[in-house]
Amino acid sequence: MDCTMTSSILSANYNTILFEFGVILVTSKILHALLRNVFQPRVFSDLLLGIVLAQFRVLSLTNAINLVFGKIGGFVFAPYLFALGVEMDPGTLLDAPTADAVVAYAGIISTSVLVTLFHMPLMKATSGVVHEHSLRSFLGLAAVLANTASPVLTRLTTDLKIAKTAVGRLAVGAGLASDMVTTMLIAVGSMIWRDAGGDSPVVQPVLTAAVLVVVIVSAFVSRAMAEWVGGRNPEGRRMRGFDLSLVALAAAALCWLSSALRLDVNMAAFLVGLAFPSEGRVSRLLVSRINLVLSSLVLPLYVCHVCLSLRQTTDDIEATGLGRAEGFRAFVMELPFPWWKVLFVTVMGTLGKLTGCAAAGLLRGLGWLEALALGMLLNVKGYFHIYCAQAAFDAGIITDRSFMAIIFMVALNVAVTPMVGVGIASWARRSVQWQLMAGLQHHDPSAELRLVVGLHSPQDVPTLACLMEALRCGGELAAYAVDMVQLTDQTAAAIVGGGGLDGVTVVDEEVSEMRKLIGEALNAYQAECGGGVRVRRLLALSSFPDMHSDICICAEDAMATLVLLPFHKAQRADGSMDAGHFGFRLVNQKVLQLAPCSVGVVVDRGLGKQEEQAVVVVFIGGADDREALTLAALMYRHPGVRLTALRVVQNATAQARARARTSLFETKASRRGGGAAAALGLEEAQMQVDNKFFAEFYRKHVAGGGGRGMGYLEKHVADGAELVAVLRDLQSEYRLFVVGRGRDRSSVLTEGLDEWAECLELGPVGDILASSDFSPTASVLIVQQYDAKKHYKVIDDEFMPL
Repeated sequence: MDCTMTSSILSANYNTILFEFGVILVTSKILHALLRNVFQPRVFSDLLLGIVLAQFRVLSLTNAINLVFGKIGGFVFAPYLFALGVEMDPGTLLDAPTADAVVAYAGIISTSVLVTLFHMPLMKATSGVVHEHSLRSFLGLAAVLANTASPVLTRLTTDLKIAKTAVGRLAVGAGLASDMVTTMLIAVGSMIWRDAGGDSPVVQPVLTAAVLVVVIVSAFVSRAMAEWVGGRNPEGRRMRGFDLSLVALAAAALCWLSSALRLDVNMAAFLVGLAFPSEGRVSRLLVSRINLVLSSLVLPLYVCHVCLSLRQTTDDIEATGLGRAEGFRAFVMELPFPWWKVLFVTVMGTLGKLTGCAAAGLLRGLGWLEALALGMLLNVKGYFHIYCAQAAFDAGIITDRSFMAIIFMVALNVAVTPMVGVGIASWARRSVQWQLMAGLQHHDPSAELRLVVGLHSPQDVPTLACLMEALRCGGELAAYAVDMVQLTDQTAAAIVGGGGLDGVTVVDEEVSEMRKLIGEALNAYQAECGGGVRVRRLLALSSFPDMHSDICICAEDAMATLVLLPFHKAQRADGSMDAGHFGFRLVNQKVLQLAPCSVGVVVDRGLGKQEEQAVVVVFIGGADDREALTLAALMYRHPGVRLTALRVVQNATAQARARARTSLFETKASRRGGGAAAALGLEEAQMQVDNKFFAEFYRKHVAGGGGRGMGYLEKHVADGAELVAVLRDLQSEYRLFVVGRGRDRSSVLTEGLDEWAECLELGPVGDILASSDFSPTASVLIVQQYDAKKHYKVIDDEFMPL
């Protein structure tokens, strides 16, 4: 009867239900996009939406969600726990405890001790948090409070740019270990305290043993299927959806078999997921696909279902037949709010984590502030805690008011933790001690040269490796290769904890394949170079408006001298440049503006395919051109580089225009005062520095170059049109043009070129060389010198720190 009634209601309101679900999902996505600016995780936006809908009594939404989730709510969380189990490796429990495991165990033990000390007020039947006074409820509460929402923590450290810090890496590893241990304890508890149904005492251990047998069988079956599917889908080929569906179907069958043995289906899914191999292409794809569906569709609706169920009355429950028979008469949201319960549970969980994790962090050598931050990060809650509250409420372990208190505790926790993370990030940046970076011009040639190299795809490796090889000759080189990956819903669903400097990694198939090809190309370059070069892999996983932060933070941490970034446009087969990627252009613009060292933007036209490199460096004047000249001098040491220095100077016509402009400046200076006079004096000082610098460069490398002299050209031009003509005359002779961006250049030779520029961030000359109507075979390197005065916010070199 109930099933018939429910089916009729669903069929009658099918369009309405779909519309209301769509409204919830769209609103959740918009809210999440807005809250991302303050680094709030997805679970907070979902909770906020659910609480708001519940507060405003949206009863039509309540009926629609409960009609659906009332039937599937019992197993809707199973895919989440299955994917969580696949990410974990239970074999690590048998190994010697690592630093991550020690911190995780310390947090679990300290929280359990705190729950034990305060078990009397917690377990009171009338006023306590837990309604049921039993060992099951006591251990369950301790495990839930000690649990860390590792998926939320992993995403949070990525968004806050702290995954590469010592605290961030330790937090991600310890969070995964804590999540695994506490969830396993809850799963074991669900096996021990399952509903016996009046069976004899012998049945319980038999069913438990049967579940363990199913889990062991799952380990063998999953590995066999992963190998079989991997054989049918070799690396480099897209995984067939049918094969992946077979693996998911087999996992669902194993979960059903475990649930048939009277184990909760959600806990059964977690145990089956633990039995699956955590490594391998099949597991990575399965996790990313499940997480994408969960984050974009299931979890927002599930959280709204949990929050809206707080408003379900007895009459509504009896009318639909979807809830517990007893129900509760009043709207829960209108009960006297249990603030003391919210604060008590929040403070107890926080103190438990802080005490254990901070103590373990101090023993591992962290500072006291870092240790406290570690404890706060490991206290983050998430979707699993909402599920546990719902399950405990349905089982009668906690009351309706305690249920509401736990929901608000999770919301408060996930709202505060990102603020702590922001504080960690800003404090870590301030506390880093690094020397004053002054770019290539002041770099000691005998010291190790450190580069940060951004990579969009494997196609960028040959040219950037060619530049690294040219720069390393005669000295040591350390390159930090940063894979620049856009953070989308799909890649966010594939973020898991990982080792190395990044702390996290992405298991999305497309991203994994790209990173694998980049790694192979870099390994081949290292093998070819032999000694003298160190390449370290890093991951910049961010949205395009924030990706520059990853690059700049990496440059600071590595104390890099130069950042090399690919141009946002790529060359087509016909030699022209494509329209480019706006996101990567935005990253380049922000790095040029905010980088803590010199920056080079590389326009690739097949430079990596050339054996001998004919390079020309263009010098017009200004700090950026001096930096470009210094970089070219480093490249000149390589025997495979044939370098020519091109100095562009003013002819008589240009000199007359320059004198007229100077006279105009002097007139303005006399009328306006010191501002114009200072600008004029700065321009004259810049010209003197340029002449002195180039004279020294000429003496060292052109006149005194020994048997392998550097080429030298000097062109006298009148204006920008003649400058462009000179560059076009050279386009067929050279494979690489090195030019300064020209931020502070004030020359009559480049006047007016900005008006026609398509990419102003490259400067007037760089934009001409990067345009599609320039040479299809000449690559370009646009160089910008690091401006230390801007970084330290001083007006003159006199005020620079020593």
